[in-house]
Amino acid sequence: HPDKQPSKTDIRETFRQPQFVDGGPPRAAYDDEPPDILTLGGAYFQRAELSASRGGPGTPLTPVLPSLADLYLDINPSEQIRGFVRGRLLYDPLDMQLSTPQSVLDQFWFRFGLAHRVFITAGRQQVRWGSSRIWNPTDFLQAPNPRPLDPVDLRTGVDMLKVNVPWEEMASSLWLIATADLNGPEDRPIRYGGALRAEVVLGPSELSLSAAFQQGRRPRYGIDWSVGLGPFDLNAEMALLQDLPARLWERGEAGYVERSFGGPKPQVSGGIKGTFRVADVYRAIVRLEGFYNSLGTDDRAQLTWQRSTADYRPLFFGRAYGMAQVSIDRRSQFEPRLTFTALTNLSDPSMLGRIDFDIAVLRDVVAQLFVEAPLGPRGTEFRFQPDPSVVELPPMGLPLFRTGVSVYIKM
Repeated sequence: HPDKQPSKTDIRETFRQPQFVDGGPPRAAYDDEPPDILTLGGAYFQRAELSASRGGPGTPLTPVLPSLADLYLDINPSEQIRGFVRGRLLYDPLDMQLSTPQSVLDQFWFRFGLAHRVFITAGRQQVRWGSSRIWNPTDFLQAPNPRPLDPVDLRTGVDMLKVNVPWEEMASSLWLIATADLNGPEDRPIRYGGALRAEVVLGPSELSLSAAFQQGRRPRYGIDWSVGLGPFDLNAEMALLQDLPARLWERGEAGYVERSFGGPKPQVSGGIKGTFRVADVYRAIVRLEGFYNSLGTDDRAQLTWQRSTADYRPLFFGRAYGMAQVSIDRRSQFEPRLTFTALTNLSDPSMLGRIDFDIAVLRDVVAQLFVEAPLGPRGTEFRFQPDPSVVELPPMGLPLFRTGVSVYIKM
């Protein structure tokens, strides 16, 4: 259940997934023991990274030392009332912006129930829609994660009023959401919106239907389906869009011109995950995922143009993408896990290869080592370097690799 605290059976999964995504019914409805009135906790994340590039200004090696601390208060005075506050502190002595510590509010919400049938949550909340690992076109309330392979998702919560109406007899649930943000135009900065989502369990599968509405944007609709078949988990999600927060471009006679949207356009992702035993000792988890983006392009020069106009969205630039991932471990959180990942832009071929090695050295401590490198022609998405024939951008070195080591401590 998404409202319950993450299980301690494998701290590495807690390390990789967003925590405390508010669900519907209170935890006490699922726990045998009454909840504590006040729970304090958090997490500390320390990473040291080194990036290498060639042909750019300055040094070819760029070190960073980002630190992150999350602290939360979980207030649960009764079965029907709960409050939650989660703050985040970011600091990096080697970064010009983060050398001055920055604090952000990740979550701040209050929830209560009405007659054990309707559950209302108001405030800043974490929300994740979509069953795919990398591409979630139906996640209408959140911007895409620019670094989905990194272990910590830095996106903060969304300000909303959420009403959850579960229907246990039908194994289904209805969500009614109202949102507000300050991302509107200068003359009207407050922007209101809303969303609907229905979820139903159908045998071994789960089906979700969603719709999102927002001032200044046209409605968006989505469908998400997942099913378990023996050792395999299959999923697919599709969004039908009628606009984007970014502009679309096409090449004209005198350069790039803005392209009209031209009616509803689909974005579709799907994948399969299988878990296999190897030699009765090891466990291998294999994931394959694909993404079709009808709004993408295979025009490599547009990368430079979109970056100059601030319309570039990582992993949503091309028309087709793919991901293959293999994780191998010994079915214990205290044994090392090795993960191989390949992300590919199939439209204008380029690839990002990554190897992760992680181990829970203690029950609540995870150590991780990673190295990633881009492959493909110069100027493609994963080996981007500005094209001066398109528009002048600040000089940038050709990326060679990124590596790092990190420690995650759950408190």
